[in-house]
Amino acid sequence: MKHLLLWLALCGLSACSTSDDPDAGNTGAFEDFEAGRDYFSEKVTVNHAKNFTVEYHDNYKVVTTKVGFGTAEQDADSLAWERAFSDVMVLVQRGTPPPALVNELANAVVIEIPAIKVAANSDDAPTRLMAITPTENIIGLGHKDICHPVLKEKVDAGEIAPIGASWHTGPDLEMLLSIRPDLTFLTAASLTQADGIKRTRDMGLQAAPDFSWSETSYLGQLEWIKYDALFLNAEAKANQFFNAVKSTCDSLKQLVERRNLEKPQVMWGMHGKSGLWRIRMNGSVAQLLVEAGGLNPFEDKRQAVSETLANGLSEGITISNEVVLEKASDIQYIISFQRSTEYWPTENYLNTIPAYRNRQLYHHFKRYQANGCSDWYQTASMRPDLLLKDLIKLFHPDLLPTHELFFLDKIQLK
Repeated sequence: MKHLLLWLALCGLSACSTSDDPDAGNTGAFEDFEAGRDYFSEKVTVNHAKNFTVEYHDNYKVVTTKVGFGTAEQDADSLAWERAFSDVMVLVQRGTPPPALVNELANAVVIEIPAIKVAANSDDAPTRLMAITPTENIIGLGHKDICHPVLKEKVDAGEIAPIGASWHTGPDLEMLLSIRPDLTFLTAASLTQADGIKRTRDMGLQAAPDFSWSETSYLGQLEWIKYDALFLNAEAKANQFFNAVKSTCDSLKQLVERRNLEKPQVMWGMHGKSGLWRIRMNGSVAQLLVEAGGLNPFEDKRQAVSETLANGLSEGITISNEVVLEKASDIQYIISFQRSTEYWPTENYLNTIPAYRNRQLYHHFKRYQANGCSDWYQTASMRPDLLLKDLIKLFHPDLLPTHELFFLDKIQLK
């Protein structure tokens, strides 16, 4: 690490960005460097995720992240979505020289790998990091409400610091300076959060943006465990995790496809105090509804996955009571963010929906714990196989007779 910092301090990023710089590519300060050696025997391929890419070179990886227009509706905080969420990082193997930062790498951020002590503030960071790095290497998470018992014990003991949750507008910079992780993965769902990444880097701390929420397929979202692994040289563990979950999902999907099943209409949504519904029209959850043998009457792939606010994402796209009412007579299941119907429309309205009359109403907070943690947020995106099993159990219970609902539970009527 000290060699790399010395090299950067001597020549500066701007000087090293030109092909005329005589020090660019100089390997003299790296006595153990073997030119032409492949330092990364384990690699990942990105087949489903749309918003990050990786290119392997002998001793470094070029990782590009971005969020395209249409991923989320934009408010005043996200007017420059594409520009704000583009980032190029050069991950250089520890003890080897970085490449010349020219051409497409001219504005790249150099990060030395493997990162050992790591922090992350996305909701699913506990599941992702536990799969690819030893527990003792996790020194910061978004908040204290952690479901995993081992990590929770470390949080309570002060061994894992709260660095600012992903729904906050930015990380706790003072805390990050205190614990000084080798790398911090930071959620970016708005310009404000993107600025938090820049400010973290400006303090001399390495940070990588996390856009896993933006993927429109569940396998694309799952593939971000490979993204994390790139910074830890943990590709083998990430591949193992991804392949196991994908294999289970593929088997479950085939189980449904082999049967000529009646497909119930399912609405995944919530009704707020504002008097409007928020509906999952597309994205990973909507995709799983269909693969479980259901129909999504609100499917609209032209729509955004979700709305975005200054501090993160909402639970879907806002639509009116009237639009829902047009399809109400065929909706057989409702799955919601809400554990009760307290803020739902009137009884007369709800009685037009078979799902309400037949009490086929479910929420996804079954694994909510008394300490305030919700395992839905910490596990579901990295374990779509468990959610797929739940949905199949609801729609076609004879296909999985022994499965007990993992995430889903009955909504309380108010």
